[in-house]
Amino acid sequence: MLDYQTALTQLLSTLELRRPSIQSTPLHQAQGRVLAHDIKAQYDSPVFDNSAMDGYALHLGHSHSNNTFELTGRIAAGDDASAHELLCGQAIRIFTGAPLPAGANAVVPQESAQVEHNQLKCEPQLGQHIRRRGEDIQAGDLLLAAGQILNPAAIGLAASQGYAELPVYAPLSVTVFSSGNELQEPHNNALAAGAIFDANRYQLLAWLHQLGCHVVDGEILPDQRDETEKRLHDAANNTDVILTSGGVSVGEEDHLKASLEAIGVLQQWKLLIKPGKPFAWGSIQTSTRMSTVMMLPGNPVATFVTFKMLVEPALRVLSGTSTHKAQPAHLKAQASFSLHKTEMRREFLRGVMRCDEHGVLHVEKLSNQGSHMLSACAVANALIEIPPNTTVNAGDVLTIYPL
Repeated sequence: MLDYQTALTQLLSTLELRRPSIQSTPLHQAQGRVLAHDIKAQYDSPVFDNSAMDGYALHLGHSHSNNTFELTGRIAAGDDASAHELLCGQAIRIFTGAPLPAGANAVVPQESAQVEHNQLKCEPQLGQHIRRRGEDIQAGDLLLAAGQILNPAAIGLAASQGYAELPVYAPLSVTVFSSGNELQEPHNNALAAGAIFDANRYQLLAWLHQLGCHVVDGEILPDQRDETEKRLHDAANNTDVILTSGGVSVGEEDHLKASLEAIGVLQQWKLLIKPGKPFAWGSIQTSTRMSTVMMLPGNPVATFVTFKMLVEPALRVLSGTSTHKAQPAHLKAQASFSLHKTEMRREFLRGVMRCDEHGVLHVEKLSNQGSHMLSACAVANALIEIPPNTTVNAGDVLTIYPL
């Protein structure tokens, strides 16, 4: 069995060469998508010297001793300043973002100036409140790097450089199955004897929609080997990724592992993590594509943990993100609890992180830690990593993964 970090590294390295197709997408549809190519700046930014304040642009002489200036006109944002030129001792009314006229070498805020009879009185400093051309970005600079997940700031930056569309990877298509004759669709009717509601599939569907995937609900797989193989193969023909929950252990009614081995390749099964030991991954090659298969445990908390710590990073790599950027984000926090762990599996507890009045980050583990106790996941805002054979004392610094 592999430990967590080795398993994650192997999984991501297996997937990093599998990339979806590239499409050109309008900016208003690019949120959360992964950039497929480097984007370079087309213009200097700012494009021209401009005023950082509402006030007065002026030409301060070499002695820098001027404090009275003759007003010569007015320039607003969007105006063409080429018709204006300031000589020594002259000033012009100007507004934030307006281009500076030739000769201007300082801007005085309007609240720091007095105007009487077309004369401006102030105490300027050379170069103050001027935004210089290219001080942020110069034409030809790398603007956005391939593999970056586009957020509102990145989209705004692209728009500021005149890009109306960006090359991004197509959204992943993902089919989701749950497995087991005991599963019943959520509804208002009473549960049948021995049945449970299918929580895992709906949990996974929600995760995938949040990640911007194209999601196909494969519904519930019965505990039948032939039917399982057929539906897995059909899904592999039509989607990039297949996610399953349950049916991947060693019980007589667990057919997923054997089905994958029969129609595809099982690359890894069983990990040294808790919860989530039965997690497995592999692939199915069809005439149309190579479909990645990830099989999550049936216990709902194990599904939650393995999705966050393994499946989500894998989906980000398959979407075009680099393996480095796809790693789960983590923080350090002081434990507000104690425990003694004697087993070899790395554990991910559900917890609540908070900052105290001094800005120190603390984390408390929730009481319901069983792999079937989904209620803690709905409250938790972090997963707490507990290494094998570890004693934790209150105040110890631990690694946590924000949810």
